[in-house]
Amino acid sequence: MLSSGWAVTVTRQRIGGESEENVANRAEELLEINRTLLELDRRLHTARVVRRSVRSALVGLPFLAFCAYALYVSPDFGVGKKLIGTPLGIAIALLAIGLLVYGAQRFEGDVEGPGDLELQIVVQRERKAYLLSQQEPQLKLRQYAYHEEIASDLETLRRGAVRYRRINNFLQAVIIVGSLAATSMTSLALSEESLRWASVGTTFAVGLAAGFTGYFKFRERSFYLQQTADAIEYERNCFGIGIGRYKGKSQELALLDLVEEVERLRAEQRKREQNIDQPPERDE
Repeated sequence: MLSSGWAVTVTRQRIGGESEENVANRAEELLEINRTLLELDRRLHTARVVRRSVRSALVGLPFLAFCAYALYVSPDFGVGKKLIGTPLGIAIALLAIGLLVYGAQRFEGDVEGPGDLELQIVVQRERKAYLLSQQEPQLKLRQYAYHEEIASDLETLRRGAVRYRRINNFLQAVIIVGSLAATSMTSLALSEESLRWASVGTTFAVGLAAGFTGYFKFRERSFYLQQTADAIEYERNCFGIGIGRYKGKSQELALLDLVEEVERLRAEQRKREQNIDQPPERDE
């Protein structure tokens, strides 16, 4: 009888040991998936930057080639050919070499496309969701999972805000510098005919930048994204230290309030984006 009880105890200890070992292995696998997701996000960001650069080069190379041809066939450009022709030729050569190198690497499979990386990220997230579903539905685990999703959303919102802010600052710089340069070149073009084309090009660039700024509203997009990110981060911090609307509440109620508030902020952000994309109404 004693040996039988001892066997049952040993069996339970083994089962408990195996369960703890499985939990530890699952936790280690989750950490590995998180590291993989971070690495894939970094590579995806790099791939998107490369893709945007390649697209810009594909658009800019024919335009620069046309400008070089117009400069070459223009008989009355004078000293402007020497001032503009050399940097223009260097830019065309660099863009052409860069596109050739990228095309060769892409053909050999050395360059990862954003689509492939996005597919890998989806697969890793599915694996992570499956592993989390195998865990017991503990409150701390749900809090950890939701906090991780909030951190990812914050990074996406801030990245979008920074991108739109940079575009807006660049266009504003083009408008300010281009306006001053166009005014100066217009005055100098009265005595130097070779500066007329430069004045026309500068004026066109200023008008184009002003049109993009007014139509796409990059400043408003950046402001709203940053505002939403700050509000979500504030709610997350208040929930973490138990202040504000979460003070004195149980963990379950506080988590429920956090989810509702974050979803409300996301819905407001989507409405703002829709309002920005809609054209202004005209009074008939």
